[in-house]
Amino acid sequence: MEKYVYISGASMRLQMDNQRMIAAGLANQNTVGFKRDYGIVSSTYFNQDDASDRVFPSRGNSSVDLESGKIIPTDNPLDVSIEGDGFFVGKTTSGDSVLTRRGDMRMGPDRILRNGEGLAMQGDGGDITIPPAQSIEITHDGSVAVVPPGADTNAAPVVVGRLQLVQATADNVQKGPDGLLRLKDNSAPASDANITLNTKGLESSNINSIDSMVEMLNSSRTFEIHVKLLATAKELDDQTAKLMRSSQ
Repeated sequence: MEKYVYISGASMRLQMDNQRMIAAGLANQNTVGFKRDYGIVSSTYFNQDDASDRVFPSRGNSSVDLESGKIIPTDNPLDVSIEGDGFFVGKTTSGDSVLTRRGDMRMGPDRILRNGEGLAMQGDGGDITIPPAQSIEITHDGSVAVVPPGADTNAAPVVVGRLQLVQATADNVQKGPDGLLRLKDNSAPASDANITLNTKGLESSNINSIDSMVEMLNSSRTFEIHVKLLATAKELDDQTAKLMRSSQ
């Protein structure tokens, strides 16, 4: 009976984790470039001479689904999305380097190019600073070009920096408590000149709301089943106790 109750309780805990993960994804389904999480569950066998054999369910670190989202066309020359695999490199306010797929760029009050998360977008030489300009655009290779104030209408744009675009394998990417992506081995990936951008378009999240709702319902039903199993276990225990008292 003890093992019966333990298995049900452990399963309920894992289903609660699943619910939190799914809910976080649904809350970010409209967040540009958001990547959903999924948990990895494994079994750990416990066997010692002074204890009964047990199999402990354990959840490893959450993994990140790097599947690309859909491209949403815009007319904004600062909206870009990565074509295929790859990441932008950004810097947090604390100076940490992170990876991101979010390409809704804008010029901050400090004239540094930032995305919608407020990350300072990194170029090959660090922060990309935008000088005074009458227009700004980002090209397919990640170059940030401006037309200086007072220039002729047909004047060629001047490149002031190039977004750092890097590759990283899915097994080396993890999401931190702040929701930002980092490399597990803390390495500094080299720029990849083969990565190209879609201009005037943003990548949506890779959350499928219908699939997520189905997953949430299945998780909820599984949780309810184990609640009923615990109730059944209590009933069986009560009946067993009555039988033992009546036999005395």
